Amino acid sequence: MNADRSTPPPAKPTGEAPPPSFRSEDLFQGGKVILIVHQGREYALRITGANKLILTA
Repeated sequence: MNADRSTPPPAKPTGEAPPPSFRSEDLFQGGKVILIVHQGREYALRITGANKLILTA
């Protein structure tokens, strides 16, 4: 009997939980900029005119 080699083997579990997921609409609450503080530094996450996200220090 020939094994079908077109199907990849199942992924091995890593033991890590998936990262948290947030909807941008919930984070921005109708605005265009949110501030994130990381290790004492402030970063701005913005929605651009092309509706993309950009993170700046």
